Amino acid sequence: MSNYKNGIHYDVIKNPNAAQNLVFIHGSGCNCRFLRALAKELPDFNCYLPDLPDHGKSKFFDCKKAEDYVDAMADFVSDMENVTIIGHSLGGTICLGIAAKNLPSVKKCIVISSGAKFDKMDIKIHNMVSRNKVDWGYLIMSLGSFTCPAVLRDFLNFEPSHIILKDFAIDLRLDLEYTLKDIQIPTLITVSRDDYLTLPEYSEKIRKGVKGSKLVFFKGCRHMLPIAKRKEVSQLIRNFVTE
Repeated sequence: MSNYKNGIHYDVIKNPNAAQNLVFIHGSGCNCRFLRALAKELPDFNCYLPDLPDHGKSKFFDCKKAEDYVDAMADFVSDMENVTIIGHSLGGTICLGIAAKNLPSVKKCIVISSGAKFDKMDIKIHNMVSRNKVDWGYLIMSLGSFTCPAVLRDFLNFEPSHIILKDFAIDLRLDLEYTLKDIQIPTLITVSRDDYLTLPEYSEKIRKGVKGSKLVFFKGCRHMLPIAKRKEVSQLIRNFVTE
């Protein structure tokens, strides 16, 4: 049976004894299945995996900018309790926008392989948007971690090309750096030093912009950090949420 809340479809992995709720927000051209392997490493929490608006089984919101996603997902978590929002790539940007709203329900924020502004995107991303065609070779190479079975399974979970391209167009335009000064909740940032899709310097900017935030670097993988290094990332999340 599908779960819906305010038009947003979501999967949930419940722990009846858990008081903490983790909400995983996926990135561009993805859906709720993309971060499932990471969520399954955290059975001591309630893990919610929503489809962004216009993605997966969620309703059509006709989102045209990052703030549209932020507003929809802020509405999704607004009446929950003890929420930690966890976002990968564009999902991390969305988490920053939500965190800046200082909702009583949202206690902590985790941003993985992301940024508040993607102003140094590879020209190949620009070319995909202008030509209206996904360059699958570049996309798969930038994700990396080809020897990880969970990553290979995720390669099958992309949304249709028009959704990927719409999200990339949003990525190229977005600028949520203005929100960083308003974030008052504990914020953890993590990225691989080898990520060339969302550059490590984007994470450095978040760390400098969000007072009291913490930045942790990984190495040995690219953009698929939360899946390729899911055991290490899940332990980082567990420690941050429970400290």
